[in-house]
Amino acid sequence: MLKDKILNSLMYVSLITIKDIMGKNGFNALLNFSGLAKYKDEFPPNDDKVEVPLPDFSALIKGILEIFGEKGARSILYNLGRRSFNVILEENPALLGLVGLGLKVLPKKKRIDKLYTIASKETNKIFGENQNYYSSDEGFVFEIYDCFWCKGLKTKGPICYAEVGWNAEAAKWATGDEHGVEEVLCRAKGDNVCKIVISHDPIKDD
Repeated sequence: MLKDKILNSLMYVSLITIKDIMGKNGFNALLNFSGLAKYKDEFPPNDDKVEVPLPDFSALIKGILEIFGEKGARSILYNLGRRSFNVILEENPALLGLVGLGLKVLPKKKRIDKLYTIASKETNKIFGENQNYYSSDEGFVFEIYDCFWCKGLKTKGPICYAEVGWNAEAAKWATGDEHGVEEVLCRAKGDNVCKIVISHDPIKDD
C-alpha cells in the first residue's frame, strides 16, 4: 500500500519537468487551478526525504487531466515520464539504483530486465509494496497495485502516461533502442491493477 507521503525528489522532478513543458505562465495557471500555488516559488528539495503529501501530487496530475482532458494530457504526462527519468539519471541516479549496473556487458534484453528488476525493488522500498515486475511472453511487465500516478482518479481510459514514458526512456537508456510501451490495464478506469507492458524487441524502423 502506498505511503501517505512521497519523496521530495519525485515532486521536484515532476514540477521542474512540467514547468519546462508548459512554460512559466501555463505552469503557474496549473498550480493555481490545482490548489498548489505554494509550489510556484519554492519547489521541494531534490532529496530522498519523504515529506510531500501524496494528495498534493495527486492534485497535480488531476489538474493536468481536468484542464487538458484525457487525450490532451497524454503528451504532457508522457513527456513528464521520459524527462523525469533523465532528470533522475543526471541529478540523483542512486535513487532508483541506476549506478554501477554493468549493463554494457549484457545482451540488450537482459539489460532491460536487470534495470527494471532493480528499479521495481527500489520503488517498492520507497513508496511501499505497490508493484510487481516480471518478464513473460507478453513482454516486460509491471503490475502496479496502488499507483501514485492515478491514485484517487476516475477516468474513461488508461491515464498513467508518465509511467509509460518513464519505462520507454529507461529501455532506450539501457539499450539505445525504442521499445513499444502500453498500459493495458489502469486502476483509474476501474481495473484491479495498472499493468504496463514493454515489448521484448525494439521498434523497427520502416
